[in-house]
Formats: sequence, structure tokens, C-alpha cells
Amino acid sequence: LIMIIKINRKEALNLNDEATARMLPRILEGSQIPKLIHQTFCDRNSLPKELKDNIEYIKAINPGWEHRLYDDKDIIKFIKENYGDRILQYYLRINPVYGAGKADFFRYLCIYKLGGVYIDIKSTFKKPLDSVIRPDDRFLLSQWKNGSGESFEGWGKHASLALIDGGEFQQWHIVAVQGHPFLKAVIKKVLNNIETYNPFLHGMGYQALWMTTGPIAYTLAIDPIRGLHPHRYLDIISEGGFQYSIYGRDGEKSHHHIFKSHYTSVYKPVVRINFCKKAGWEIINFFRNLKPLFMKH
Repeated sequence: LIMIIKINRKEALNLNDEATARMLPRILEGSQIPKLIHQTFCDRNSLPKELKDNIEYIKAINPGWEHRLYDDKDIIKFIKENYGDRILQYYLRINPVYGAGKADFFRYLCIYKLGGVYIDIKSTFKKPLDSVIRPDDRFLLSQWKNGSGESFEGWGKHASLALIDGGEFQQWHIVAVQGHPFLKAVIKKVLNNIETYNPFLHGMGYQALWMTTGPIAYTLAIDPIRGLHPHRYLDIISEGGFQYSIYGRDGEKSHHHIFKSHYTSVYKPVVRINFCKKAGWEIINFFRNLKPLFMKH
């Protein structure tokens, strides 16, 4: 395994700013959040009834806003047309078993290009967006109420974010103007994470996904430059009327059932890997699966 890591050490070269700049289109920062609502689902033709009803509800309470639903085919077309083949190849390198990771990367690309409001397909609004978003808003930033005794106690607290008060910035919603520097930084972070990903160094499963494309990557990209660019900090749930899930948080009402395989139950490399890495991972996974058998005896 040490040999495999050494063989692939040359892949751990960071993308520099110049290399990333050549890949990303130049998008001027907008002056106002456009009235666009973006959501994604793997196949628009297989949307469960409750999600269809939620979309209609979102449209009904937000007259004057355009709602756009993207499925996997739409996303590939969007990235190719707006970012080109090279960025598309990075997107396609995300392991397809992690649909959430692909959705993470797409939401950053989508809002950076178009602006507006991205919200997860399981989420909704309790009040109209026009009553929440101000004319001078450029980016809305929010964290979980995750202190002791609070409604989301412990949520979003990760060892890698220990120095960030309040933990992760939520990215199940993104509300921003097009071209905002926060999102450019996030995209650069994710591109670099995909480029340098090694399952032996960065791990596998949902925590590795959070680090590679998800809320940890999002937070680590934004926090260092938070004070440099316009944004408004608020509790998006209590102040903004956003609702994390129409299904509730736990038990039978969990949203996990709407996906064929929820990412929290997957333990595979986050990024497609070459033969050497794959062979090493198969060896590790073989012994990992044997462990429960030995524990029984």
C-alpha cells in the first residue's frame, strides 16, 4: 500500500490559481440576486409525488420567480455549454455512487454562472423569497443552531472545522448573485480536491465526500475570505423561513428513501481512481469486510 501511495504522490500536485483561472470562465459579479430557483433530481421523470407537490408549492408562493429543475442529463449539458469539456471531466470523475457529490459540484457551478437560489430537492420555503431577500443582498451565509440544547445540536461540527466558530456553513441552500467570489473560491477548492484525491490519504465514505465536495470543502473555501466580500449572515431557518426537509429529520420520515442509495450508506472512493489505487482499495475493503467475521469468534 505504501508503494501505491508513492506511485500516486505525483498526483497530489495542487492546481495553482493560474491553472484554475484558465479553466473557469470570467463571470462578472452581479449587483442583485436574480429571481431564479434551482433544484436537482437524478431523473425528472421519476420524481416522487411529494417532491412534485413541493415544487408546485414553491412556485405558488414565489410568483415572479422562475423555477428550474435539472436532472443528470441537464447537468451534463449545462456544464458542457457553460464551462466546457475540461470542467465536465472533473464533474464526471466524481464516483457516480455519490450523487450528492455531483449535486454539490453542480450547485456551485450553477449559482456562480447564473445566480439565484439553489435549494435541495428535499427542502422548501415557509415564506416567499421576496420577503427574505433584500435588494442589496449579494450572498446569504448561514450555520446550524448546533449548540447544546439547540434545535440542531451537534450538526455541522467537524474536527477539520474546529477553529471556525459554529462549524460548517450550510450549503443545502445557496443564495447569491452570479460571479460571487465565494463561489469561485469554492469551485477552485473542489477542483483541487478532485485533482489530488487519494482514498488512502483522504479516506472514503460520507466524511470524505464532505471534505471533497460538500460542506467542509465549502466552508474551508469561504472562511478565509469571508471578510473580503459582500454577504449577509442570518439564520436561514428561523429568520429566512427555509426548511431543511419536508420529510422531517429522523425515522420513517427521513428523506433517505427517495434515493436509490443514500451517500451516508456508501463506503467507496469519492473520485474515480486509476488501476493502482483501485487495486489497493479492493485489498483494504476485503480485509475491512473480514473484520466482522473475526469479531464473531
